[in-house]
Amino acid sequence: MKKIMILVLLSVFTFAFAESISFESSAGSMKITIDGSSSGNVQSSTILEEIAARLEKLESKYVPKLNKLDKNKAAKLIDEIYELLASLPEDVSVSVRSTTSTPSSQIQSANVSISIDVNEPVIEEEITFNNAMSESEFKQLLSNVENESFADDQTSVVRIAANSKYFTIDQLVRLLELFSFSDDKINIVRLVYPKIVDKDNSHNLLGAFTYSDDKKEVEQIINK
Repeated sequence: MKKIMILVLLSVFTFAFAESISFESSAGSMKITIDGSSSGNVQSSTILEEIAARLEKLESKYVPKLNKLDKNKAAKLIDEIYELLASLPEDVSVSVRSTTSTPSSQIQSANVSISIDVNEPVIEEEITFNNAMSESEFKQLLSNVENESFADDQTSVVRIAANSKYFTIDQLVRLLELFSFSDDKINIVRLVYPKIVDKDNSHNLLGAFTYSDDKKEVEQIINK
């Protein structure tokens, strides 16, 4: 009887939309037939209503035929199924595909795939493409840097420009030519490199330095 009950439960869900499903106990003492039909594109609400209807039919027609022990087990299973149905979110989309075949035993079977898609909000990420300073703007910056007498003041001019402007690697190399000492040059790289728009050309920066230690320090800035 327990095996029969399991077959009945499976038939309600797995074959809810098959043409006709039949099960017969091994002893031949009971034969259960559940008829249904597939209607192509079925709304999820309709599917859930159909499942609920079949549960009610199972509860009223087949469960009473079980012995007391199996009846209690079946009632518990049915309650659990109702709870699962009630827990489904409102925005669930259910699609059903069924195919039937008739083997030599004359018992029909069906394969049903159910997919649940929960619609998630699409997060649109805004991508901003920054343009480097125009040649005229950059030449003005070079002129402003050259007009300063001390390296610290020159660095301040570059720092202010880097707050709102973007550079190319070539522009950075040309800026470095205005500074004499390695420490000042490396400091300029630290200020300007985060605002570089063509970092794929970063290897050209190393040529602006003479000593290996300076090149390694610049490489560390690039790789951060």
